[in-house]
Amino acid sequence: MELVSQVDVVLDCSDNFATRYALNQACVQLKKPFVSGAATRFDGQVAVFDMRHPHSPCYHCLYPEQPDALETRCAVMGVFAPLVGIIGSIQAAEALKLLMGIGTLLCNRLLITDLLHMELRTVKLNKDPACLICGAPCT
Repeated sequence: MELVSQVDVVLDCSDNFATRYALNQACVQLKKPFVSGAATRFDGQVAVFDMRHPHSPCYHCLYPEQPDALETRCAVMGVFAPLVGIIGSIQAAEALKLLMGIGTLLCNRLLITDLLHMELRTVKLNKDPACLICGAPCT
């Protein structure tokens, strides 16, 4: 929380869900933009979760926490080396656009990359009103 409170945007380049969920929770609480990136094997994804906007989903809306979920860390699963550079570059571009207030961000969208077949696509993301992290508070 202390580190997140000191920055304007958070980039997640970790390879485990525990870190991603912790960063997401801090970003939701502190209303900080969160640029998430992940890579495993030949597949990668990038999304921007901007909690300054009330209708923005958070990382937990996309991937609800599942205590028994199998961790697929790149150290175990392997990763196609160029993919890490591509995902990191996209994250850097999104962070710079956020800081400069320019362009169209990956807010409410998930960019999915498949380097084995050289395909890119985006999927629309919606806020989960029942999300335990950013959903509507109980009254």
